[in-house]
Amino acid sequence: MKKRISIILAAMLLVGCSNPPQESNKLTLGLVQSSVVKGANQTEITKVLGAPNIISMDKQGRETWTYDRISKESEAQSFGWFALLIGGSKSSNSNSSKSLTVVITFDAKKSVVDYAYQTLAY
Repeated sequence: MKKRISIILAAMLLVGCSNPPQESNKLTLGLVQSSVVKGANQTEITKVLGAPNIISMDKQGRETWTYDRISKESEAQSFGWFALLIGGSKSSNSNSSKSLTVVITFDAKKSVVDYAYQTLAY
């Protein structure tokens, strides 16, 4: 009985410590520019970009998908013991953020009729 419990606990520990699945299709400006073209259908767009954040209708009654992604990057630099000897700081941090918003409009046949994107870095 103890052996079974040990095996179950070991299996649970192994599964619990595994890495979560990584998102295979990260939304990037290059991916949008290369895959979103007039005439592409919703299935093709979903396969490449994934599900949109917002689905709405525009003034003409056309379906509009909005993708909105924000990414943050941090960089830490350590200058080592030499910097300490000359009285400098031993490390520095740099943070930056980027946002990408994509708006895709579809016609009644579920094909892309228009799209726009905006990217910001701050």
